[in-house]
Amino acid sequence: MILVPNDSWQWNYDEKTDSLLLDLSDRMQFTTAFRSKQLTPQAKCSHQFTLDDASHYYHLLECIGELPFSEAERVQIVLNAIAVIRFAKPQMPQSWYFREFNLLHEAPLFGEVVTLVCESGHRDFLVIEPGDNASICLLLEGTMQLAEDKVLTAHSFIKVMNNRIIPFHAVSNQLLRLA
Repeated sequence: MILVPNDSWQWNYDEKTDSLLLDLSDRMQFTTAFRSKQLTPQAKCSHQFTLDDASHYYHLLECIGELPFSEAERVQIVLNAIAVIRFAKPQMPQSWYFREFNLLHEAPLFGEVVTLVCESGHRDFLVIEPGDNASICLLLEGTMQLAEDKVLTAHSFIKVMNNRIIPFHAVSNQLLRLA
């Protein structure tokens, strides 16, 4: 069952665990994947789950609805994405980790599933903050070794130049041709 946002949902920061939480009810809490060093100072204050958050929630659920994730996994991806949208510190692009493809002729769309390729392989990401030149993307699952000392884990986010992004449909079409 997909969780339905309501006006009692509340963003809170937990000092003990150094993590951003979303209180869903008196008995249920969602812990994001993010620590204070990744978040703006506002994340340490209490905030309502807004109408914009709810709008993003339903839009992003729809965007990843066809992917092979359970309902719980989809909710986890989407709530982490909303936490980044609301509370992440501004990012500089870290494109040097990824191969350049120049396949996009315009900015990716909010909620678009894309692929990024680095030396260790490729992974699927969700575009959560599209920009004209660079976009913030959230790793959907697994890990991605970017360098000896840099690993992205599921729900980590990174800003990359759009010329590194491969539209998911392009990857899918290529795989179908190979099959």
